Amino acid sequence: MKKILFAIMALAISTCAFAQPQQRGQRQFNPEDMAKRQVERIKTACQTNEKQDKALLDYFLRESKRQQEQWAKMQQGERPQGSREDFRAEMEKRQKAQNDTIKGILTKDQFAKYEKMQQEMRNRGPRGGQGGQGGPRGDRPQRNN
Repeated sequence: MKKILFAIMALAISTCAFAQPQQRGQRQFNPEDMAKRQVERIKTACQTNEKQDKALLDYFLRESKRQQEQWAKMQQGERPQGSREDFRAEMEKRQKAQNDTIKGILTKDQFAKYEKMQQEMRNRGPRGGQGGQGGPRGDRPQRNN
């Protein structure tokens, strides 16, 4: 009787585990939705016009699709080549390219508002439920690898 009860409990637990659409760390995202959210955030902060919104949407859509492809490769076990410093340098290069692109789309005043928005987001710290050290980025302890 105990074996049957144990088997039923194990089956119930495994069924519940497989019924979950996403496990922690396996976020699903849609590139179009991500791009639209980014444009909305900028539109609200910078009061952009329709032409700027379209240019921003095109750019963020391309970047979101590229990021989705990279994420899929990483999910399949493919890791970036090079050291952590190389990866960080590549990310900084992409961030600079993004800022240059956005600077070309927005006016000088709008770009100043965009930079202020970005700084406020950095100072906000990690979002709830996604781990992290807490507090603003500058207050995080450095890892020694």
